[in-house]
Amino acid sequence: MQRCAERLANLTVPLGGLGQLEDVLIRLAGMSGRVIPAVQKPAMLIFAADHGVSAEGVSAYDREVTEQMAVNVCMGSAVSSVLARRLQVPLQLIDVGVASPVRHPYAIVRKVMAGTNNMAHGPAMSREQAKQAAAIGAEGAALQIRDGCDMILIGELGIGNTTVAAAMACAMLGLTPDEAVGAGAGVSEQGILNKRAIVSRILRVHGASTEDPWDLMAAMGGLEIAALAGAIGEAATAGVPVLLDGVTTTVAAVWAHRLNPDIRHVLVASHLSPEPAHSRLLDHLGLSPLISLGLRIGEGAGGLFALPLIQNACRVLAETATFADARVANPHQTGEGLANPDERPSNLGEGGMHEDVQEGMHEGTQEGMHEDGGSAAGKRPVASDFTVQERDAVYKTIAARRDMRVFLPDPLPEDVIARIFWAAHHAPSVGYMQPWNFIAVTDRAILQRLQEVVERERVRASDNYKELRQAYYLRLKIEGIAQAPLTVCVTNDSSRGGPHVLGRNTIPETDLMSTACAIENMWLAARAEGIGMGWVSFYRKEDVRRILSIPDEVDPIALLTFGFTPHFPDIPVLERIGWGQRLDLEELVFDNTWGTVRQTSGGSHG
Repeated sequence: MQRCAERLANLTVPLGGLGQLEDVLIRLAGMSGRVIPAVQKPAMLIFAADHGVSAEGVSAYDREVTEQMAVNVCMGSAVSSVLARRLQVPLQLIDVGVASPVRHPYAIVRKVMAGTNNMAHGPAMSREQAKQAAAIGAEGAALQIRDGCDMILIGELGIGNTTVAAAMACAMLGLTPDEAVGAGAGVSEQGILNKRAIVSRILRVHGASTEDPWDLMAAMGGLEIAALAGAIGEAATAGVPVLLDGVTTTVAAVWAHRLNPDIRHVLVASHLSPEPAHSRLLDHLGLSPLISLGLRIGEGAGGLFALPLIQNACRVLAETATFADARVANPHQTGEGLANPDERPSNLGEGGMHEDVQEGMHEGTQEGMHEDGGSAAGKRPVASDFTVQERDAVYKTIAARRDMRVFLPDPLPEDVIARIFWAAHHAPSVGYMQPWNFIAVTDRAILQRLQEVVERERVRASDNYKELRQAYYLRLKIEGIAQAPLTVCVTNDSSRGGPHVLGRNTIPETDLMSTACAIENMWLAARAEGIGMGWVSFYRKEDVRRILSIPDEVDPIALLTFGFTPHFPDIPVLERIGWGQRLDLEELVFDNTWGTVRQTSGGSHG
């Protein structure tokens, strides 16, 4: 969380520029254990149940609407369904107590009872039934978490549940019905007065049953509220954030907080509803809603409206340059070059893979392809020992490889480094001469000396450019030796294998080609491991030989920097910033003789 706060303070934005999203990012960092958090696999759980108190005329809708709306969700035509589909968030509707059967096969039926009893006259349910509903909610969350879910959005359906939520808020926070009761799904002014009267009666009937959380839930709770609380508790145990919706999900969170105060750190408030109790419940939890649009939809819609804000904030944290990355003077710099996170209006509080290849990269490769890689027009003469998925993974790695300059200082796992060196050593080499060696440099003093000679040559190279292009060049971040936790010098020994190496008698520079293949293998292996690699090419060989004690007959071919990186760009950095564009492949492939453009079709991987 501290590292995340420091990065936020050093982004090229004003201090605190992301507002309360910064607090969300810092808390997500704490939950995920990642300096650069991401929400890549969210999931939505909607719990549905009916309430006996709806018989008191507390809603503008009849009780049958709960089942009808549950079907609407399952059919994909409810607000939550539309938004979830648009955001590619899997949605599950779980019936824990709808009075009638939900007439859709997508509904998950875990009915504890066919709606609660009328709490205006007696307990809504038994303690055992409340615990059963909570266990169902916990199980639903556990299944999503087991499937890799990294944020759970929660929602509910249940005619009359804003009355239940208001009564529970009064009991838990000491509010009066006037302070807690609102219009819910749209009752009239007379309807609000009736709801207040009913909540007052509920509090009188159950006033002695509100100290113990389970007694409270049994007396005046809802089956979907108990299930919501169970899901929140399970997510908190796993450290998975929960995005709340409106007053009903928040009252479930306050109840769960009474049962276990540790759950607070996973809660994120999506929005502020018009229900009077909602703001008081959020204040009790110390949460600030991300949006306030007067939404009164329920069914988790508020969370789905807010989710893109959180995901966009994660991308801003990952992809926005720091002042050092952009070579911009840092007006917030203190001491060691890090902005002081204490100056940010963000609260570290109690809470506590990267961009894929752009969608459509494989367009044009899948149509007409058989599982063995043969085309519809004709089978290959030999079977491939790679599956289609394995083949596509290779091409994805090639397309996603990037020359990185921005690194996090975290050390790299030794097993990952070993695999990258293994990949390099398994590169093809002419005559099997294997002319490479690898010097792994982690000593900060040596790295500083390397960085100084590289920087000197980088500045000298600016003489090759004029006017604005020269100024533009000098602002570019060309290398990351000072940041990366590991720099590797790759050397080439032309004498290896003796004076007559098979295959290089007439083309002596093939040893360099072999070493270049080793470097490319390292690049691809690093990308597959989610590790950034950069190629530093500004140095004089004699300087690097001197610093690293390399013999005169051995050439230091490349300085490569390795480390975790906040973000892998969709396209190469130099293309993104306008320095150059990728050449057209069709103009580079000739047929038989130079200059005769080859007519190709298909097989493009982006």
